[in-house]
Amino acid sequence: MPAVATLAETVFRFGPFSLYPARRLLTAGQPIALRGRALDLLLALVERAGEVLSRAELEARVWPGLHVGENNLRVQMAQLRRALGQQGDDGPYVSTIPGQGYRFIAQVLRDGDGAAPPASPAVAAFALARQLAPPLGRGEVIAALAARLGRQRLVTIVGPGGMGKTTVALAIGAAVAERYPDGVALVDLSVLNDGALVPGVVAGRLAPQVQAANPVPALLAFLKPRRMLLILDSCETVTADAAALVEALLPAASGVDILATSREPLGLAAEHVHPLAPLAVPPRTRDGDAAQIWGHAAVRLFTERAAAVTGGDPLDGADARTVAEICRRLDGIPLGLELAAGQVAAYGVAGVALRLDDLGLLVRGRRTAAARHQTLRAAFDWSYTLLSGAQRAVLNRLSVFIGGFDQAAVAAVVSPRDLDGEGGSAQVLDELVAKSLVVADRRAGEARYRLLDTVRTYAREWLDASGLAAETRAAHATHYLRLFQAALPDWATTPPGDMMRRHGVEIDNVRQALDWCFRPAGSANRDAGVGDGVRMGRALILAVTPLWKCLSLWLECQRWVVRALASPVPFADDRQDLDLHVLRAMAATVTGDLAPPELERLWEDVLAAAARMGDADSRLQAQLGLYSVHFNQGHVRRALELALRMRDDAADSPDRSVPAMAERLVGAALYFLGDPAGARRHTEAALALADSGHSVRFQLDQQIMARSTLAGVLWVQGNVDQGLDLLRQSLQEAAAMDHAYTTCSVLGLAACPLAMLTSDLATARRHTDLLLMLADRHGLTAWQPWARCLDLILRLKAGGGPELLDELCRTMAALGDLSHARYAVLVRETALAMVKAGDLPGGLAMIDAALARAHANEEGWALPELARLRGLMLVRGGDPGGAEVLYRQALLQAEQQGAWTWRLRLAIDLAGLHLDTGLAPDAPAILAATYGHFTQGFGTADLRQARALLGRLNP
Repeated sequence: MPAVATLAETVFRFGPFSLYPARRLLTAGQPIALRGRALDLLLALVERAGEVLSRAELEARVWPGLHVGENNLRVQMAQLRRALGQQGDDGPYVSTIPGQGYRFIAQVLRDGDGAAPPASPAVAAFALARQLAPPLGRGEVIAALAARLGRQRLVTIVGPGGMGKTTVALAIGAAVAERYPDGVALVDLSVLNDGALVPGVVAGRLAPQVQAANPVPALLAFLKPRRMLLILDSCETVTADAAALVEALLPAASGVDILATSREPLGLAAEHVHPLAPLAVPPRTRDGDAAQIWGHAAVRLFTERAAAVTGGDPLDGADARTVAEICRRLDGIPLGLELAAGQVAAYGVAGVALRLDDLGLLVRGRRTAAARHQTLRAAFDWSYTLLSGAQRAVLNRLSVFIGGFDQAAVAAVVSPRDLDGEGGSAQVLDELVAKSLVVADRRAGEARYRLLDTVRTYAREWLDASGLAAETRAAHATHYLRLFQAALPDWATTPPGDMMRRHGVEIDNVRQALDWCFRPAGSANRDAGVGDGVRMGRALILAVTPLWKCLSLWLECQRWVVRALASPVPFADDRQDLDLHVLRAMAATVTGDLAPPELERLWEDVLAAAARMGDADSRLQAQLGLYSVHFNQGHVRRALELALRMRDDAADSPDRSVPAMAERLVGAALYFLGDPAGARRHTEAALALADSGHSVRFQLDQQIMARSTLAGVLWVQGNVDQGLDLLRQSLQEAAAMDHAYTTCSVLGLAACPLAMLTSDLATARRHTDLLLMLADRHGLTAWQPWARCLDLILRLKAGGGPELLDELCRTMAALGDLSHARYAVLVRETALAMVKAGDLPGGLAMIDAALARAHANEEGWALPELARLRGLMLVRGGDPGGAEVLYRQALLQAEQQGAWTWRLRLAIDLAGLHLDTGLAPDAPAILAATYGHFTQGFGTADLRQARALLGRLNP
């Protein structure tokens, strides 16, 4: 049986394609027939995307040690391009560079690096679940459901606890793994007691980079191009929420099939429900000979588990009838059989059977529970009765854990009085493992343990009845508080992936601890230490924040912080109060749950508190938060004033990244205010201050962002080629870093606008596709509507009909406030599309609103271009004189700014007006002087048009 495909292998993604080097597989929703040398070529090009590979380099890679003719390379390259759906030599994927070689020009995303992914609760549960007994007697069920998957996209295995649903699901996953090029993933939902967390937990397992208050849209976008099997295990605690997610996923991701396990169906129309029956047991009428008895699946499971605990000694034929009776009495329930087999080493087969009789196994609870549930409950009662006092006490204490735990956690919750002189907690833990009450995973360097859900539920009842529940939960919360507080310094010095592998597995125990810390005052868990619990919970929130950030669980973080701040219990000190308010403001900035005025007030409060306490870090974070609020609302002047104060405050900082960030923010604000010279000066200062190498600091790579800002400045100043080259460098560096937020910011603020402004529609299409993919996949909600508008604009330019323009106008209207500078290009293109479609008044109204907004916000950078567009519309409306006045005013403004690219466009339109109407007799001289200023960019559309006009004006 093949192994379950891993999600950790390296995958290259570009356009609609996914390339799996380890499996030599190319997919686009389904496998694509590309093999042999052509696939080798693709691998070579994709691995070095953006670089020119010479013919010699490609031949050495694809035909090592051989000499092949040039025609052979061309044939394979043609086959590769056909597989990608490319026509011609210039892209959108593989471009021929005359005299040099070939280059892969599409943006490439790289998933995974061949190493194990960051540990998560789902991964831990998956690893532990695989240690259960093989699915004996389930061959027909596995084969039947494996055959149904694909024909039926949602299959749910239902049955009571202990029936082996998870074991069967994993076996099915292994059987069908080869059908799913994007892998088989299991998400354990048994760790949840809050259904609202279901989408976040699933996203955290499949796409931990998703950063959204509502992760569902980003998760669906991530899954849409994939062909994979998703196993949702133990849905019974969150049935309604799991069903809602599945109902959204099925139509949105047609390549994803779902296998669910639950004690009840999900209740969806598309669902195929398969009740999992008990294992076959020998009939009561006649046991027959030993060979017939051993042939039943329940007997085989019991004997195999019994052999494991007795050192491998097989049961002899004399035990056959006794074993058959045990299996019948336990109704063939796999978990009950395992529990009973775990006692064979101590009592022998006959002793186990005798104790079943002594307990009256089939009598307990028949009036209130289904027979199989009674049987399993009685099996637990029986196994529990056979435990020593220390074993019972430790098992009860272990029920406080959710998901996995290690020996240190066990020692933290077990009291010395629990052990009663029977040895240490580690010894008792091993004894419980031997009795099949605790599951151990010892494959990693340090063993991790887990209670099966049914065992945990049973033991928790005893813990609650013992009166020790509050004490145990307090010890549990204290342990994880100390664990994460001790790890805080390591987050600054240890690679995030290592920290995730080390601490990500504890997230469910953190949730459990926080549930107890913030328990309602009137709950069953209430005790005299409720106030202490709240204080502990607040400290735990702050200690676990780095993990939430790495897992992108901002919505969950926000929920806990809101609860922590709402409690009337006094804060431990002013520092805790401030830190929690900083975290609340950061979470609100990411999730967008507060309106800008509320968010601004929250950051202002943080800034005031930080000033009172002399906390430089919190002050800087608050200033950065306020800068973003001001900038995003179009209050660029206020943002500039704040950035200048940040620069002054950071002048003496030993951390060079702080003044570098402040200089970059000053430069960005000046750029949009219409001062490209000042913007260039401060942005270059930021680059000079920045340390070598790339790192994410203050949510972004500051160097890459500074370069992308400088690229736009250079372009506006007329250094066209220099600006576009620097922009390409910024994009390549962002792609190499594989940091989505940085890449989206470069695309949204620089690359997409410049591609549209230079009429490079092929590049605009590539950039927009990448921005759409990243924004959807990572839940970067600020960029999603912007990218969708640009996509609609490009589709209109490609010949789309009026329905696309209607959709574009609706989407633009839904954006509401268009104050952010990044919307200027959308306003420009939408207005032009409206005019082209015959709606001149609509286009004029949109430009007039943009001009009024730009004047109000002092966004001078776009004023010359917006005035030029209004002039074009006046010409179309029959007012060339009004257009001439506008052109001349804007020419003066562009000259004052040093914005030579805007001035060139205005000179072109003024010259065109002169040719058409005879107005502006000085237009040829203005165009010639402006064109003469340029020393580069002569291959761009603007300069080609200017040169052609000058030829007509001065033949």
